[in-house]
Amino acid sequence: MIRVGIVGVGNVASSLVQGVEYVKQGGRVPGILDLEYRPEEIDIVTAFDIDARKVGKKLSQAIFEKPNVVEKYVDVRSDVVVLRGPTLDGTEGILGKVIEESKERPVDVKSVLRENKVDVVVNLLPTGVERASEYYAVNSLEAGSSLVNASPAPLVERFEEKFKSAGLPLLGDDLISQIGGTALHAGIINFLTERGVKVTRSYQIDISGTTETLVTLEDSRKELKKRIKSSYISSQQDGVEVVAGTSDYVEFLGDRRVSYMVIEGEYALGAKVRIDVSMKSLDGPNAVAPLLDLIRLAKLLKDRGIGGSPPQICSHYFKGYHGKVGGDTRASLINFIQALK
Repeated sequence: MIRVGIVGVGNVASSLVQGVEYVKQGGRVPGILDLEYRPEEIDIVTAFDIDARKVGKKLSQAIFEKPNVVEKYVDVRSDVVVLRGPTLDGTEGILGKVIEESKERPVDVKSVLRENKVDVVVNLLPTGVERASEYYAVNSLEAGSSLVNASPAPLVERFEEKFKSAGLPLLGDDLISQIGGTALHAGIINFLTERGVKVTRSYQIDISGTTETLVTLEDSRKELKKRIKSSYISSQQDGVEVVAGTSDYVEFLGDRRVSYMVIEGEYALGAKVRIDVSMKSLDGPNAVAPLLDLIRLAKLLKDRGIGGSPPQICSHYFKGYHGKVGGDTRASLINFIQALK
C-alpha cells in the first residue's frame, strides 16, 4: 500500500479522493502509467485543512463542503478525519473571505505524518500560499515522507537538495492538468514547431467557478500564475510572445473550465496561420490521472532511495519546473521508468 497525506481539502482533493475510491471499486482511469504500484494500492490515511467546515469531519464528507464545487461521482468509504493544520498565510485578501478559519488548535503535522507512516504527502494548497507550503515541505522532509507539490509554490527550487540528500523525492511545482488549457496550448505550439511553422505569438484566457480561479483575481496571485503558465508554454519554441493566465471567475460555472486560445505563426513565403481554440473541461477530474501517477512514482522513487526532483518526471507533469528537458517529455519519462526496473 501507498500511505498518502493530503494538504488542503479543496476541489482537487475532492477529485483525487473520489478517483482513488473509483479505482478501488473497479473503475478505470484512462491515460495513467503502468507502474509497479497499482492505483488501487493508494490509501489516503490523513488530511489537513484550516476551514471550520472541513476540520473535524470525515474526509468523505469534507470534500463536498463549501466552497468546494466538484460533483459527487462516487460514494467514498473513508473514516479519515480532517485535521487542523497551521494557519501561516492564505487568509488574507479574497481567500480570507472564502475561508471560515477553524478555532481548533493545530496538530503537530510531523508527528501525524510519522504516526501514520505516510509515504507521500500531496500539497494541494491554493496559489500564493507559500509559507504554509514551505512548512509542509519541511515537515514532510523531517518525517521521512516524499512530497508531491501540485501548488505553484517554488518548493523544488528551495528544497530539492535537502530532499535529495535525504533520499526522498520532491516532485513539483504547479501541476499540469491531464487535458487542461495549458497542456493543450503547449501541445499545439509543439505540433506547429514540428511542422516547421514559426509561432510568433499566442494568448490564453481561462474562466471557471472554482475557489482557485477566484483567488487568482488578486494581482499578486494572477501575476504568479501568468508568469508560470506563460513561461511553460513559451518553452515549446524560442521567441514566442505568450500571454496566459486565468482571467475571470464566473460562479455558476462551478468546476467547469472554459479555455480560449489563439496561436499565430508564419510558414512558407511568409504566409500567416492563426488557430482559435475553445475547450470546455472539468477542472477537478483534470488532476486525477497525473496525481495517481505522481503518487505512485513518488513511492517508487522512495523505495529506490532516489531523492530530489528527477527532470524526466517534473518536466512532464509540472509547469514550474526549472530544469526542463527538451523534446518529447513523455518519451523521456517512459525511458526513465524503464531504467528503474
